[in-house]
Amino acid sequence: MMRLLTGCDISEVEVYLERNHMETVFFSGNLARCGIENDGVNRRAGDYYGYFSECGLQGIAAFYNLGNVVTHFEAAAAVDHFAEIMRQRRFEFFVGLKKMVEPLSLALQPHKEILGCEESYFYVNQALQPNSTACLHQIADVADIEQETVLSFIVEAYRQGFQRRFNREMAVKLIEERGPEEDFVFFLINGEPVAQAIIQVVTGRLAQIGGVYTREEYRGKGYCKALVAELCRRIFTAGRIPALLVRQNNIPALKAYHALGFTYYDEYLITKFRV
Repeated sequence: MMRLLTGCDISEVEVYLERNHMETVFFSGNLARCGIENDGVNRRAGDYYGYFSECGLQGIAAFYNLGNVVTHFEAAAAVDHFAEIMRQRRFEFFVGLKKMVEPLSLALQPHKEILGCEESYFYVNQALQPNSTACLHQIADVADIEQETVLSFIVEAYRQGFQRRFNREMAVKLIEERGPEEDFVFFLINGEPVAQAIIQVVTGRLAQIGGVYTREEYRGKGYCKALVAELCRRIFTAGRIPALLVRQNNIPALKAYHALGFTYYDEYLITKFRV
């Protein structure tokens, strides 16, 4: 059976997330921030569906207001049920571990057009290595930079670096809708941002880093490595494990993250569908 989850289900949802805490970072972080019931406004809120069997909750599918869907399931029987509701819903991106996304994408192919698929690795860091290239006086938090300057840079990062439809209003929401531990940092050259990184979601055990981007003419100088190292330092100080996604073909980033102590956990897919 599959149905929309409500506040009455939160205890069972929390047990499920704890059971799969390494694989459900986005669920846990967004639920902690926005709750299980969709307010229709916050981009990180959404509709959560649960798949139930005689063993209880066996899978969760979340349709976020941001325009993406994330799934996780323990029972293979959830695939058909999730595919049915996904055929009925509008979304642009389907993201998650490959073992979750791949079977559902195959089930959706006759019904929705896939425009592309980005293959990434899910990395975790349980032993941060020193970063000799870090220049802390050149790292600034988002609140310490002139607003229009930082908004312009964020729009550039998401349009050029991540090939996303993005505008100033979305950049404002990205800043305003962060949690208190979701730090957003920039590397400055002559007072101007040239690279960025953000703690996207925080759970009781993990904190996931994302939005890592360097302006093209400044790449290869270790600026993003310095930002990620600084965020890792803060995450470790808070008693959590840093995690992040990195494209499989991004060799410079893979080398930088390995040098900081990140190791492979699983494969991750970001699949784009025609809306």
